[in-house]
Parts: sequence; C-alpha cells; structure tokens
Amino acid sequence: MIRKFFLVLTLLFSVTVFSQEIQENNTDSLYFKGLELYKNQDFKSSLAYTNKGLELAPEYHDIRILRVRNYWALDMIQNATSDLEYLLTEAEDYPGVRELVLKQTKLLKDPETALNFLGKIEQSGSLNTNTRILKAQLLLENKQKSESREIALELFNDPELDERDRYLLQNILKRTISNEIGVNYQYIHFSDSYNREAWQTISPEFQHYFNRTAVIARVNYNDRGSRDGTLYELEAYPVFSDRVYSFLNVGISDGSLYPDLRTSASIFVNFLRKFEFEAGGRLLHFSEQDYFSAIAGLTMYQGKFYLNTRIFMGPEINDQYTQNYQLNVRYYLNNTDNFLMLRLGTGISPDESTIFTQVQENPGLEAYYSNLGINFTIGPRHIIQTGIGYLFEDITSEKEGDQVIGNIGYRFRF
Repeated sequence: MIRKFFLVLTLLFSVTVFSQEIQENNTDSLYFKGLELYKNQDFKSSLAYTNKGLELAPEYHDIRILRVRNYWALDMIQNATSDLEYLLTEAEDYPGVRELVLKQTKLLKDPETALNFLGKIEQSGSLNTNTRILKAQLLLENKQKSESREIALELFNDPELDERDRYLLQNILKRTISNEIGVNYQYIHFSDSYNREAWQTISPEFQHYFNRTAVIARVNYNDRGSRDGTLYELEAYPVFSDRVYSFLNVGISDGSLYPDLRTSASIFVNFLRKFEFEAGGRLLHFSEQDYFSAIAGLTMYQGKFYLNTRIFMGPEINDQYTQNYQLNVRYYLNNTDNFLMLRLGTGISPDESTIFTQVQENPGLEAYYSNLGINFTIGPRHIIQTGIGYLFEDITSEKEGDQVIGNIGYRFRF
C-alpha cells in the first residue's frame, strides 16, 4: 500500500512539473498533442497535456474524456470519478459519456466502491438501462438481494428491452431468491377406454440457492388406486457464467411405479444474445432394463416471449425408438414470475415421470399432448401455478384413449 502511494505521488509530481513546462496555450493544439501521445501509449505525457488544457478550458469535454482514459491507462481509476461526475452534470448527453460511466463502474471492482460511485452519479441525473442493470448486478454481489430484485423487476417490464438485457435480468431475478418451499398436485382422468382409475400425484419440494446454483429436493408420491409409489429426487442448476448453465437430476424409488433410478443432465449455452441451445440426455433404469433418451433443444427470447422447441430421441423399446417433439411457449405478463404458458407435443417425454410408464407399454403407438397454464404471484413471496392438459394416445393398434390432466401448485419464498 505504501509503495503504491509513493508511486502515485511521484507520478502526480512528475505530471505537475511536466504540465508547468508546457508553453502551448491553444486548447485544440493541446488536445490533439495529448491524443497523439495517448495513441503512442505515452500516457503520463498525455495526461500532462490534458491537465494543461482543462486549466485553460474546463468545459472542453473531449480533453476531459481523454484525461479519463489516461487515468484508466495509468491505473488511477479513482481519479477519473470527479471528471465523470462533471461530465454527467454538464454534458450528460455528450457522445461517449454514458459508455465511460459504465466502464468506470466495471473498473471499480469492489462492489461497494462501485455502488458508491453510482450513487454520486444518480445525484446528478438518472442512470440509463445498461448502467441500472450493472447496478442490479453489483447489489447482488454486495448481498443486497431485495434492492437488486426491485431494479430488475422494474426494468424487466420495459417492452423495448433488448433481448440480451432481458436474459441478464432473468439471471439476476433467479439469483435474488434464497429459498423456496412448495407443493404440486396433479390429477389425471382417463376415458372409459382405459378401464382405469384416476391417478393422483403430490410433490412437495424444497429449493435453496448456493450462490448461483439452485438445488431442489423433491418427493413425488403417485397413487393409482390399486398401486402407489414414491420417487425421491435431487435436482441442481449449476451456473458457470452469464451464458452457460446446466441441469442435473437424480431420482430413486422402489421400482413399483417409477424407475429404480433416473439420472438426467443437460447443458445450456446462450448465443447471439437471444438464443439458447440445450444438449443432454436422460437415463432410466427399471429392474434390469436401462432406457436412454438423447435431448436437443433451442430457445429464443423475443420481447416478452419465451419460445422453445425440444426433441427427445429414444429410448429404444422392443426394437422401436420412442420420439417426443415439443413446442413450449411462455408470454411474460410483467416479470419472470407472471406468465402464460402453452405446450404442444407429440409423444411422451421421459421428463413426464408420472405418465412415462405408458411408453413402456406402447412404445410404437402415437400420442399427442397439449397443456395450457398460468404462473402468477401474490405479493413478493407467494407463487401459484395452475394448468390443464389433454393427452390423446393409441392404447392398442385398434383402440384410442383420452386423458385430462390438471395440476395446481403453490410456492413460498423466504
């Protein structure tokens, strides 16, 4: 620390002495000479010319901007703060000023220092969207989750928001939650063609965020009238960066209804701002038989729409490959927790753990599925999701059946 202090002191002294030796009084000449020195990476000399120029013409914004860049090049980040405050007060709309403020905030690596800088900036004027998103990220890093979430929710409601910014805000909103506890109930009614009692499933779960990774523990109890079974699941969503995250799941049961073991893994990669690619697989183990499904998916974030297509290929049962094709659509009403959802599909995916056992019985027969639902919040802590679905499938090669699937869920955040 002492060594760094003397280094800065020596630098300031040499710059002051050098600026006193500059005889030029034409501010344009001072600017262009300083710019030439900056391009030649002679930052100390360039800084002296900008100091001289601002002594003569404090309102010369291009010279002040050049001085800011010299401060950055000389690792004198804090020194640039007063110049940026001046520019925002006197020339908020001058070309490049907002970009300089954004970069200065990023260079102030300590979240608390950066937030203090933005606080001073806000006293002289409002922050633009990009800077407010950065502020929300800094608040999150500084463990101020409620303040971060408040900014993110407000920005997310902007219909003109860029898709990349919307994606960043979604990640912020996910990370501002610490714990959730919830329960989901599903009811499946079968048509007379099945000669089967209704199926009911109840699934309590607990979710906790370890930094950026969400971990979920879930119990699924399925009652089919004559039989019942329980599946225990542990699920995680590790986040590696703002563009890459993954999905991991492992579940075990006694094998009566659910698979003895199910494992799942997917990787998600964001690209070109508004697209997200998924690749992964599912492995189900029943008794002595393994079933594997490969997965590919593509998501596009377009305005308030989430558009997703997914393909499940496999498993191979009785020398036949089962296939599932899905279209998933969400329309966000005002934030990531309030949306309408639609799913259309053909075939049954291994992610439909309750009804996937039907695939084992009829691997080559056709099925068509649709679901419509809504997810909404009541206050900041309560989330309700409800939906209704319809499944049409071949029971045998000569008989068809219908299923009506209803579900309702509740989650509490704390």
